[in-house]
Amino acid sequence: MTHPNTYLSEARLLELAQTLVAIPSTTTNEQRIGDFVATFLQNLGLEVHRLPVAESGDSIVGWLGDSTAPRALMLNFHLDTFDVFDGWQTDPFTPTLRDGRLYGLGSHDMKGGAACVLGAIEAIVRSGIALGGRLIVSATSDEENWSRGAHALIQSDFLTGCIGALVPEPSAAGTLTIGQRGRHVFQIQLFGRAIHAAFGSGINAVADAARIVARLSDPGAVDLGWNNDFAMPGSLCVIGMHGGGTIILVPERAEIFIDRHILPGETAEHAANQIRSVIESCAIASRWELSWDNRPTPAPGSFVVSSDSALVQTLRANMAREQGRDIQFVLGRSVADTNHFAVHGGIPTLICGPQGGNTCEANEYLEVASLLPTTRAIVASVVELLT
Repeated sequence: MTHPNTYLSEARLLELAQTLVAIPSTTTNEQRIGDFVATFLQNLGLEVHRLPVAESGDSIVGWLGDSTAPRALMLNFHLDTFDVFDGWQTDPFTPTLRDGRLYGLGSHDMKGGAACVLGAIEAIVRSGIALGGRLIVSATSDEENWSRGAHALIQSDFLTGCIGALVPEPSAAGTLTIGQRGRHVFQIQLFGRAIHAAFGSGINAVADAARIVARLSDPGAVDLGWNNDFAMPGSLCVIGMHGGGTIILVPERAEIFIDRHILPGETAEHAANQIRSVIESCAIASRWELSWDNRPTPAPGSFVVSSDSALVQTLRANMAREQGRDIQFVLGRSVADTNHFAVHGGIPTLICGPQGGNTCEANEYLEVASLLPTTRAIVASVVELLT
């Protein structure tokens, strides 16, 4: 029987990527692209289901093979993109090909990867190969927001027996992402005492918030840790401070928001204790409260998949063959649906996507030449792991 990779071509993968870029799918506007994916999979003969996500589009899940098979493998991509940023030199919703690059909103994150998944399943179906397990194809909504689409999938029965997930999120050439840092958003609320701004001192919550922000911005104020295996620290960034206004009063309320990416093995409570220590060192007069992860889904925790696992070794070998180079294991700096599948779904999850640039910026582009080797590595891995 002919191997599915025989049915792959760069031209077809580019066509799929162009089609996806031309369908606007900013977060909360994903229904149209979800409809396209559902129809595409149905036309290939997959059993397809929709998982509704409030205020967003449906997540789509389909599969090849016996639904009761004890082993399954998932190919996943997300449907949504960020909004359009200022500075685009082309129409972000018109796929534009220049010098081997496909420009368009979401071309790299992650409609190029979506094209790899759709091209992979198309080739597998055309080949007629009999897989020894169930191949799940999922397209999740709300990834750029709360990952509610991923959690709808996790909470369903469709991932039973899933031994791993391959997700072609944006990747650098020669790398296989086998884990990611986790992310937690902390909120500090400050409660001062209001008084007429011209006649008394009161307790200025905004001034106290500024003292905390200044201290958090000092290098070394928080030990962000260091992971020797991946040569990477954690990170901390103040992403918001609010309070006060134009009323002639000492402001009695203020709040601070902190983005904290933590390393595998660290916990949100540990990070919270570090922030508490910083607040206490500022000797502020305001009363304060610290909370974190006020969101409709669990926070995306950190994880690492064992580099010795069959999943990792199989994909690494196929990537090395297709790219013609050694493949380095890396840790993802930020978070995605992948964190949720790995941590909350208990599914070993790897990131193995095409290359590109200006990701999540104006003039985002996909390196067209990376589509075919990425898809060939994914298809070869599916065949080996499910036969």
